[in-house]
Amino acid sequence: MQDSEKVAENQGRNVSLMGKKRRDKFRMPKGEASKVSVEDALMMAIEVHQRGLVDEAVTLYESILDVVPDHIDALHYLGVANHQLGESKAGLDLINKSLAISPDQPSALNNFGNINKELGNVTEAEAAYRSVLKLAPDHVETLSNLAVILRRQKKTEAAHALLKKALTIDPKYSDAHHNLGNIYRDLKRYDDALQAYKKSVEFQPDNQKSAKSIAKLLYESGRKEESREVLQRVLLRNPDDAVAAHLLIAYGGGPPPARASDDYIRQSFDSFAGSFDSVLENLDYAAPKLVAESLHRQLNGKSHYRIVDLGCGTGLFGPLARPIASSLIGVDLSGKMLAQAQSRDVYDELIESELTQYLRTSDSPIDVLTCVDTLVYFGALEEFSAASYEALQSGGWLFFSVERHDHQTQRQGFYLHPHGRYSHSREYIEAVLNAAGLCMIAMDDVTLRLEREEPVQGMVVAAQKRAD
Repeated sequence: MQDSEKVAENQGRNVSLMGKKRRDKFRMPKGEASKVSVEDALMMAIEVHQRGLVDEAVTLYESILDVVPDHIDALHYLGVANHQLGESKAGLDLINKSLAISPDQPSALNNFGNINKELGNVTEAEAAYRSVLKLAPDHVETLSNLAVILRRQKKTEAAHALLKKALTIDPKYSDAHHNLGNIYRDLKRYDDALQAYKKSVEFQPDNQKSAKSIAKLLYESGRKEESREVLQRVLLRNPDDAVAAHLLIAYGGGPPPARASDDYIRQSFDSFAGSFDSVLENLDYAAPKLVAESLHRQLNGKSHYRIVDLGCGTGLFGPLARPIASSLIGVDLSGKMLAQAQSRDVYDELIESELTQYLRTSDSPIDVLTCVDTLVYFGALEEFSAASYEALQSGGWLFFSVERHDHQTQRQGFYLHPHGRYSHSREYIEAVLNAAGLCMIAMDDVTLRLEREEPVQGMVVAAQKRAD
């Protein structure tokens, strides 16, 4: 909060909500009643922010800063709100401005670390968290957050010690129990992990993340009916949880859809964006490199292509395609993944859209389409292949990767696995491409990554639109 001098200085100063847009947002009457004190405005802003009304909170924080430009709490919380609205750089700048005015703010430092953690800036996040603990060694939230960072760095013992300390201070801190469960899962102490996740839910009953972790562990231990019951309870509490709905189907709770829903993809990858690159690095993730090798091999050193990277995610493929691109466009459903891609400064344009919808509405023919590790969330590929054909210019190219299966019993040619991704057969891929008018040029068997230290088998496909 503001120091005593600042509070005294701000007493008697009012924040105006007289503009019609602001009055309407907060249902305030015209006239003097639409003016409130700075501190009352801050309390109102925090309240609506906590209720999830981020746009309304932004309006109030900005109103406060109109009156008191150096109000450290308004700067801090406006930074958090900006991040929540997808403007993470602006959010960090605002929190930095608050900290420049008053450096010793554990909450602001912790949130500065949180935003960097979500963006995958591990070094900056760790530094912020350690600064908090110098000021407040028993700051439970920061102890838990720093443990997450250390776990990513495989510093398991140090992470475990921080979580134990956090739970000694506050035995009911749900996030620390969840993070402890993650460590036990890494250590293959599955019974301990299950108990930690259950503790997390016990102390925070609406903790969907821990509930889904319980369901996953139950399914993997053969307790499939119990796992489905957990997911059904999650959906009773939150019917809009697309991840739980998709996993319920993947765990045998219904017929597989033709593809994962937009909401499932958006929710999954918005929550995964910050750690995406570091997690995949630990899995020897090779899909971008393998698709790029196929791309360069088939295009044989030529350049100046208009390339669209479908499902671009954090932009791992972008630098590999940039040398031959006259323009490079990234398309993805996850706004937070696109924010990560933006930081690479390699794409000419980034577009938040479902990829098939983007292809249908593309305003000019495309030279090259790439789709790396995204069609694993599609079962049926007929619509995608047809849309790709329509979007490509005559002689244009399509490069993509899929996971491979050889289940002869899967007559439709694709299979939804319990992990939530689809695999495809060679025969199905070739038939779908041919039916769409795309000529398959190459289909290479590859290892895409490791999963539980086992290779994930896939295919990299190169196809070309028949010339007119």
